[in-house]
Amino acid sequence: MSHDKQTHVRKNFWEDIERSGKRHAHIIMIATKPDIIKQAPLYLELKKRKELVVLIHTGQHYDYNLSHGVLWEFWMDVDINLNIHGKLHEKYAMIIERLWNILIELSEDYKKIPVPYVHGDTLTATTADKAAFLNKFAVVHVEAGIRTFTPKKEFFHELFTNYEAGKFDWEKYYLSLQNKDIYELGSIEPYPEQFDTRWIEPSAGYYALPHELYRKTLKREWFSIENMEVVGNTVADAIELSKTKIESSQAFELFPNMKGKPFIFITIHRRENCEKKERFLAIYYGIKKLIERWVYVCFLGLYASEFAIDAYGLREDITELVKKYPDNFAYGKALAHHHEVIDMISQAGAVVTDSGSMQEEANIVETPCVTIRFGSDRTETILEWANIIAPPVNASLIADIVEWAIGNKKMKKKNIYGNNVSEKIVDGVLSRLNSQGKLFRFDDERLDLEQYFNWK
Repeated sequence: MSHDKQTHVRKNFWEDIERSGKRHAHIIMIATKPDIIKQAPLYLELKKRKELVVLIHTGQHYDYNLSHGVLWEFWMDVDINLNIHGKLHEKYAMIIERLWNILIELSEDYKKIPVPYVHGDTLTATTADKAAFLNKFAVVHVEAGIRTFTPKKEFFHELFTNYEAGKFDWEKYYLSLQNKDIYELGSIEPYPEQFDTRWIEPSAGYYALPHELYRKTLKREWFSIENMEVVGNTVADAIELSKTKIESSQAFELFPNMKGKPFIFITIHRRENCEKKERFLAIYYGIKKLIERWVYVCFLGLYASEFAIDAYGLREDITELVKKYPDNFAYGKALAHHHEVIDMISQAGAVVTDSGSMQEEANIVETPCVTIRFGSDRTETILEWANIIAPPVNASLIADIVEWAIGNKKMKKKNIYGNNVSEKIVDGVLSRLNSQGKLFRFDDERLDLEQYFNWK
């Protein structure tokens, strides 16, 4: 990738826009690896229907392992790269400004109505929607409404008190997480994603909800139910595509000591887990305890966890663990391709993660999941028995919770996220565009009051 600081537009892009007879420009926004994976099925579905599709990459993740590998894997050709850079606040401002200019050119110079599709709780979603909304274009919010449900303070205090007294009962703890009364809303974690997702909803003209739980959440927040549809999660479609490529997976060539073993697949990358030393140390030493108990462990070093390992003086320790436990410990970089991830987690005894997307993926491939956070923004997986929380406080408790989850048949639950999700979303969007012409509507349009205008 070029490191100049300008927006990159592919050759002949604007000529292609001018030649298109389509009224609407369906803009698929991507940046991070989960963005690409979850937006890919929508991109492919819109292409299949011969709609005018524009793929815009912010440039936030640009190396092969985090971007180009999955772009290639899902046959996605980027039309525009916004080429953002800098610190978090600079990236926010840059996406809004650069995308704003693209939207203005599309609408004013080429007379197209932009229909941006933004995914989940990402920086890209919460900036792209502002660029659109302030120009009177509503977005399609894919995976809308996700909110973190966190057990209350009293629940955790009882948990840790009992654990320190030797009274921890895994089954009882697992069952207690099914009780909706223990949860509260309002957490700022994951940070800043819980801020991002709440900030998107007012600009959405169509809410593609992954689960019924989030229809209830958005209704509680007083958003209009007429534009909500529970469609499932597009990652289910992505997994179906990836399953067709598993035969070419090289995952177990990279981690041969995990092949055929009931290993745990670990990814840790949340800012709040990696930037707060006490939390990361609890997680790291929980993983170390599992390795020392001869549990098979595959730990992927992502950017944030690699930073934490160096920042907290753990590099020499993890190097020694690799040498000392060659049979049951594998440590390496992020896998470049989604089908390799699906290959591994579908054969794992458990997934251990702080990723929202991986909680979903684990459920879809029927692998038990342990979420190393205080709450979850995929609480439906917990309420459906497929997931359990391991709070990042006590290393021994983390290890105990994980060990009980490995291969646990009670946690191998059928896919709760549906199938043909992208088809449902595109149907929902196109039906509204065909009847309304656009997704952004002022109240006189939304309430069908134009027929009563009288200025005489």
